[in-house]
This record gives sequence, C-alpha cells and structure tokens, in this order.
Amino acid sequence: MRLNGEIGGLWHWLAAAGFEPCALGEAAVVSALKRRLAAAGCTAATYPARLAADADERARLLEAVLVPETWFFREAPGFDALVAAAAQHRLERRTGPFRVLSLGCSTGEEPWSIVIALREAGMENGDFRVEALDISARAIEAARAGIYGGRSFRRPGDGAWRSRYFDELGDGRYRVKDALRGDVEFRVVHLGEAGWGDGGRRCQAVFCRNVLIYLKADLRARVIARCHEVLDPGGLLVLGHADGIGGFEWGFRRHGAAGAFSWIRQDVTGAKILPTSPSRLVPVEAAKCGAGGGSRPAGPVLSLGAEEIACAVPLADGGRLSTARALADGGDYTAAERLCLGYLASHPDDPEVHALLGIVMSAANREDDALKYFRQALYLAPSHSESLLHLAALYERRGDGERARHFRNRSAAEGGS
Repeated sequence: MRLNGEIGGLWHWLAAAGFEPCALGEAAVVSALKRRLAAAGCTAATYPARLAADADERARLLEAVLVPETWFFREAPGFDALVAAAAQHRLERRTGPFRVLSLGCSTGEEPWSIVIALREAGMENGDFRVEALDISARAIEAARAGIYGGRSFRRPGDGAWRSRYFDELGDGRYRVKDALRGDVEFRVVHLGEAGWGDGGRRCQAVFCRNVLIYLKADLRARVIARCHEVLDPGGLLVLGHADGIGGFEWGFRRHGAAGAFSWIRQDVTGAKILPTSPSRLVPVEAAKCGAGGGSRPAGPVLSLGAEEIACAVPLADGGRLSTARALADGGDYTAAERLCLGYLASHPDDPEVHALLGIVMSAANREDDALKYFRQALYLAPSHSESLLHLAALYERRGDGERARHFRNRSAAEGGS
C-alpha cells in the first residue's frame, strides 16, 4: 500500500482544518489513515475522492487521528482553582449560575470532573452549568453515555468519590448517576467555526487543556481571543501543561496557584480569585452521600498533602522519584524539586528525572531552569517525546517560533503526539 502521496495530501488537509500536523505526529496520522482505508473499503488512490465528497468520513478520519487520552481529575490543581473561583462567585452573590465551558472535552472525563468538583464543594442543581464541546461526534456520544472503565480512574482515592457519583455496572465499568446529567450540556463543535461562545452568555471559567498545542497559530489565536470574550472579567482560563499563550498580550495574567496552568482574564476592576491550596480537592475519604441526595460533608474532602505523601512512600531511590511525581501532581513543587535533586545525585544520567524537574520548573515559572533540564533530558535521550513537546511549548511561549517548530518537528519525526 503506497501512502506517501496520500500522507502529504492528508497533512495539507489537516492544516487547512486548523490543526498543526507536526504536533499530531506522523505515526499517528499514518496509523489513522490505514485504519480508515480499511474501514471505508477504499484504496490509497480512491480515498481522496471519498474524503472530499463525504463529510461523515472526514469526521471519522479526524476522530481516528485525535485519539483521546484523558482521565478523571487529570492535573488536579486546575480543579482546585475552579472551586476557588466558584467560591468567589458565591461570595459576591452574583446572579445566575456559575458557568463553565469545557473545550475539547473528549469522552467526558473532564466535564464530569468539573461537575463532581463543584458538587463536592457544596453546589447543587441550578448553582452551576457546564457546557462541554468537542469536534468528535463519537467522543460526545461516549461523554453523554457517561460509562467509564478502569483507565479513566487513575488517581489514588478515586474509589471514594466514585461510589457517590457513579453506579457500578460490573466488569469494572461505572455509569454517571442520573442526578448529575442535567448539569452538563454536550455539543459537537469545531473550535474554528461559529457556534460556541457567541450566544451572549458569559462564563466564569473555561477549560481548554491540551488543545491549543494541536492547533495552527491562526486558529490558536482565534480560540484564545474567543475565550477572552466569553469570560467574565476576573474569569478563570485553565490550560494544559504543554499549552502556552503568552498571557499579557491576550488580556490574561497568570493565576497564582502552582501547577494549575491557569490564567485570569484581565480587567482594571476585575475581581481577585481566592487563593487555593494545592490539590485539596480530589477526595480520598469515603462519605455516605449519593449524588441525588443524603447528607453531605461539611466541606471539601481533603486529599493527602505533601507530608502525608512523603511519609506514605518509602524514600529509597525508586520510591523517591515516584514520590516526587506524586508531589508534582499535587502541586507541591518545592518538595518535588527537593526529592528530584536528591534522586539526581545518585542517578545523574536518568532522563526521566531531568524531564520531571523541567516540568516542575516550568510550572513554577522558572523557565530558564526548565529549559536547562529539558535539554539535559534530550542530551541523555534524544527522542524523549515529553521533553520535545515541552520545549516546543516553552519556546512558543517566549515567541521563538523557529525553535518551537524545530522541537515540534523532532517530536513528529519520533512519532510523538
């Protein structure tokens, strides 16, 4: 099967649709094209005509290329920032519900995490509203169904809140309780088209995580501008760890919480977002309250803090690095850096610890240190995909488009996504 010409045409088609092909990765695109050729019963020669004439096939190809990778409460500090913003909204007694927009919601783990976070914070039906958008009709269908298996539950303590918000179906599957379903509206939307953020309804928070990195520069700029328009002054924009927007020129300032990867819509009279504590949200204690009623804990159920995690995991070399990852996931970057440096003293040639230190430095706004550690990771492992993508994002944030493209191209050449 000869695909060289078809890959070039598909590359062009993805770019025309607003995606950055290099960020998607050539390996992922080739694999998706092969799967669609087989499913559509086409040859490499006949598929372009089918693609041009069949909108459903174009959608299926995009779905095949954009393989989702998501789970509940991924990058948990962003949800802490969300709860703080919701508390500010209630404190100021603003009229109307607290509105949240989830862009690129994939199969629904993010918007359902938003719902659970706000429910855990004491909000009820009518107090908030979540609108969740994705380009994939199949992903939206899965999100509406709300049925999830073990890979969607990856954080320690997931079982405690899962029993409150999900019905167990057996065979390791769980279904979102009916009482939550009115909290989210799911829609199929291409972010490059009209149909989102233009209804005159302002939002207090927007989640757009790990989406911008896959978009071409012009579409990325339009999405950021639309997020600014739809947000209230002082509203919260939550991005992914690899997304960079430059901030100030777009009318945003950084949120102060470490690890939240979040920004605040600038306004001269804008409200200040309440400070957050790292990773206080994700519940780890059991409580007897169903999603539809019953007693509720007096406040948020606290997750393990830095001291508890450090004590719970042995600090032998392997345990030290895993503990550092847990601390970084929880937003305690000072403790994570300390443990990483201790590990580095005995494992100076381990690219994973250099990459983890790069992530820690980036989240703590120490970009020069982040660049140093990511470069060292690549020196030790030239195809280290995570470091390549982070370097691309860091240079893009600094306005160095040439270097950003260089590292994106290297990531694509290595088959990274």
